[in-house]
Amino acid sequence: MLNIFKRPVEKATIEAWAKIMDDFFKVAVLTIPVIIYGKESSSFKVLNVVSLLIIIYGLIVFGRFCRRVLEEKI
Repeated sequence: MLNIFKRPVEKATIEAWAKIMDDFFKVAVLTIPVIIYGKESSSFKVLNVVSLLIIIYGLIVFGRFCRRVLEEKI
């Protein structure tokens, strides 16, 4: 049976997760102007931008965590 949560995790898997987090980060940054110039109300825009900034921070932290784990495995 295929078990994706087995230990030890391969280095390639950790590197792939770090790259995915970087790609999600780039997309999240690119969506900020779309939200700002949208047709919604100002309060909705502010809420969405703040939420997106929190998500961006989480993506950066998780990407750095993956890279740190990858460096420890080498």
